[in-house]
Amino acid sequence: MISLATIGTSAITEHLLDAVADSSRIRHTVVHSRSAARGRAFADQVGVDRVVTTLEELAGSGIDAVYIASPNALHHDQARAMLRAGRHVLVEKSACVTPAGWQDLVDLARARGLALLEANRNSVWHPGTAALREALPRLGRIRLSQLGYCQRSSRYDRFLAGQTPGIFDPAMGAGALMDIGTYALEAMIELFGQPPTFSTEAVLIGHQQPGTADRQDRPLDPSIDGAGVLTARYPGHLCTVTWSKISDSSAPSVIQGEDATLTADSIEDPSQLTLTARGSRQVIEIPRRRIRDMGHELEAFADAVEDPSRCSLPQRWTAQRLDLMAEIRRRTGVRLAGS
Repeated sequence: MISLATIGTSAITEHLLDAVADSSRIRHTVVHSRSAARGRAFADQVGVDRVVTTLEELAGSGIDAVYIASPNALHHDQARAMLRAGRHVLVEKSACVTPAGWQDLVDLARARGLALLEANRNSVWHPGTAALREALPRLGRIRLSQLGYCQRSSRYDRFLAGQTPGIFDPAMGAGALMDIGTYALEAMIELFGQPPTFSTEAVLIGHQQPGTADRQDRPLDPSIDGAGVLTARYPGHLCTVTWSKISDSSAPSVIQGEDATLTADSIEDPSQLTLTARGSRQVIEIPRRRIRDMGHELEAFADAVEDPSRCSLPQRWTAQRLDLMAEIRRRTGVRLAGS
């Protein structure tokens, strides 16, 4: 049985712990939070006795592994401390702010013989993304694809009111690209590879400048990206990727080939695929226990604890996506702390 600690007390940690409750291989034993009161409240909520507030306490708590769901800007240092202490690490996306930070963790994990994975929905373990990959040969030559995930953040109203919640805070390594953009970009890289060339734009948002409340143009001081788009150019194939935390879209993701078209109800967590060819239509249902089921990555992490060599391919995909995201930020003028 793998003894697991958690760092972070947000809703995503609760989704992970729903999966832990279903697992016969992992048990949750320690909560880490920088705030003792917040950590105690969360531990009581999820039924865990032990709460620690420092990484030193966590490293000495007898755990086997840790799940890190703190702000992105903290991931590297927290993961590095746990790897140096001999603990396996599952880190929430985005795994690091910079590609160099991720490579540092990968090198350390390999040197120590430890598992290191980013908690995402790649095709190694997620059945929906795997089904997408498996269906591609049936499309013939792929010509156009549109992949997207746009969901207005519940914290956006706070941002509009002049606050800076963590998800819109450059100091926390946040923003739409670093959060919601990871899903479609990860899928693009897994399905089609790194794009030879691409163009990209971002919608930069910021707080209204003082003294301009009654001005119609409402000039802003851009500080973070709220949405973005990328057009990747592959040989004979254009792929458009969109992401947003300031607007909603229920549009599916679509991959168009010369022989058939594949539609996914969502790129971040596919549960239904539709394959449409000339004169035929096939619906592929992807079983799942719950929305935002993290059981697949959790079980893959348990496998990787037993055999860390299983991490190599997912680590490479994470590295390629972080490289791409760093270049997107450079071209669009998004500046995050530590990047």
